[in-house]
Amino acid sequence: MSSGDGTDSEHPWAMIGRRLKHPCRQWTFHVVLILGILVLGYLAVWIEFARVWNFQPTADHMEPDLQPLRLAYATAVLAVGAPCVMQLGLTMNKMAIVSSFVLIFIVLWLAYWVTNAETGTAGVHFYGLMGLMVATLCWWLANGEDELFQDRAAPGAASGGDPQRSLKGGNSEVKV
Repeated sequence: MSSGDGTDSEHPWAMIGRRLKHPCRQWTFHVVLILGILVLGYLAVWIEFARVWNFQPTADHMEPDLQPLRLAYATAVLAVGAPCVMQLGLTMNKMAIVSSFVLIFIVLWLAYWVTNAETGTAGVHFYGLMGLMVATLCWWLANGEDELFQDRAAPGAASGGDPQRSLKGGNSEVKV
């Protein structure tokens, strides 16, 4: 087993557990999650949800048109979920690549189902919210250990750490 560095010998469940737990105390991660993904990333869903919520029946239309809401759900699920699954597949170990194929199938299936299932308003919201939760989980897994979303820089990072530490590669040739 590896030491958690994402190498080929790491068990995929260990990687998933680490990526789920790592950002739990990182405020930067949660701010990006809430503002960037849940508010801005799903903005079309919130707009269409408000339109359906505020629908007033008329003589011509007794039910709201759900197609724009369906498309908003499907677009948000695909826009957030699919790139994150690709990111997981490209940056992880071999077993995670297989897992990403399963995740992309789930994301695509939910997007297809929310746009094509013959359900009422409750069914559209059920499948749409399931899709948004899966897409958010994919984003969480893909970015759980990303240095951009950490409150403190890693000790070995170029932009952080102890300024008195010895540099990689040594500094014997540097004259001050």
